[in-house]
Amino acid sequence: MAKKNLKLFIPGAIALVLGIVAFCMMFVDAVTYSVKLLGGEFSFTGMKLAFGGEIEVVSGVSIDALEFNIMTTLAFILPLVGGVLALLFKNGLITKIITTACFVLGAVFLFSTTGFTAISLGGQDAKDALTAVCEEKLAVGPIVAGVLSVIGAVVCFFKGTIAKMIG
Repeated sequence: MAKKNLKLFIPGAIALVLGIVAFCMMFVDAVTYSVKLLGGEFSFTGMKLAFGGEIEVVSGVSIDALEFNIMTTLAFILPLVGGVLALLFKNGLITKIITTACFVLGAVFLFSTTGFTAISLGGQDAKDALTAVCEEKLAVGPIVAGVLSVIGAVVCFFKGTIAKMIG
């Protein structure tokens, strides 16, 4: 009997691990800018884009340029919420819909991180000025987190089937 109850928690635990790893990608580079004329490159982590922070302009001199960004924050937190809900609740229809939606929305927001940088930079005008001299690219953090979120969505959607296959 204990083995039967344990196998129901394994897909939820897998979803939670995927959500935690996707959340940890917040601390890796999220957006990279390549300067077109000089050939330099700089990047922002997901944490700086989500919660704001200072940018070091010249050695020792920094300006408070990044603002709080709710969309980037949701992008990294939704997979974690989906994983926690998948572990806590049994395999019901509403739970399946909510947990899968958390992972899918998180993945969509993660792959759209470059579009949300205007919020962090203080508006579309600031982003247009930056993209006039720099080329904007999605870095490794949101890509890995987005792929893990898609896998987490599949695990949550087929949670009952995975539990039956295990036991």
